Amino acid sequence: MKPKMKIKMGIDLLMTVLLLCLMAYQITGEALHEWFGSGMLLLFIAHHILNIRWYGNLLKGKYKPLRIVQTIVNFSVLIAMLCLGYSGIIMSRHVFAVLPIGGPMATARSMQRKVKHG
Repeated sequence: MKPKMKIKMGIDLLMTVLLLCLMAYQITGEALHEWFGSGMLLLFIAHHILNIRWYGNLLKGKYKPLRIVQTIVNFSVLIAMLCLGYSGIIMSRHVFAVLPIGGPMATARSMQRKVKHG
């Protein structure tokens, strides 16, 4: 097996493990959940960089129903993950709390702090 394929499989395995950890929010707590989410976002970006050839092949070949559905699902997951990453950074109270972020979501974050800490 080629080294690049091993790296791809390792990233996919780590993403699977992190997804399970992210779903255990009640067990891991808020701070660890944010760290897991940050790691997941970085691995997701690495996954797309390592599979960049997929984008180059989008306009090649025939689009049969299965390929159309797979492409729609892939782009839907991409959009959802980018939105989750963005909202996670905006609402972060531990990992990205030092970033000077403004807007309604950051206001909500600061309001949550005031309510939580009195």
